[in-house]
Amino acid sequence: MERILTAQELKEYDGADPTKPVYIAVKGTVYDVSTSREFYGVGGPYEAFAGRECARALAIMKVDPSECNQNLTDCSEKQLKTLDDWIAKFNTKYPVVGKLRGKGAEVDMSPQELLGLRDTPFPTSVVVTLVVVLLLTCIGAYVLYIDMQEPQDPNVHTEL
Repeated sequence: MERILTAQELKEYDGADPTKPVYIAVKGTVYDVSTSREFYGVGGPYEAFAGRECARALAIMKVDPSECNQNLTDCSEKQLKTLDDWIAKFNTKYPVVGKLRGKGAEVDMSPQELLGLRDTPFPTSVVVTLVVVLLLTCIGAYVLYIDMQEPQDPNVHTEL
């Protein structure tokens, strides 16, 4: 059963207490990385990630607590691909124990989750183009409908 953790609660699982598991969060998904405590626990090479949301740090390949957040706005496509590779690794290696939520959390629901949308295989530019075309088509149809509703002047000849 998945738990809902706040950022403050997540910090309690930073590996400092050997009786508690070690958790990290990536894009709001919390993983139990206790089986690799030597890497993520105190003194490990990735201890900066323990008890934190670390999507950005993984994407830019920087082990720095100041980079442990979910701000991916300035990441390149290559960096986002790197992050996806890390997520795939975590999904196969570590159990998911919860989601990061709530007041004070650095991570909240993605726009897709908020709107109940699923990920799409199409690039954002294609989706935006289709939405704009649909919107313009609707506007054009409405203008045509309004034009057809105006009374026709019987003295105007439209036939050639």
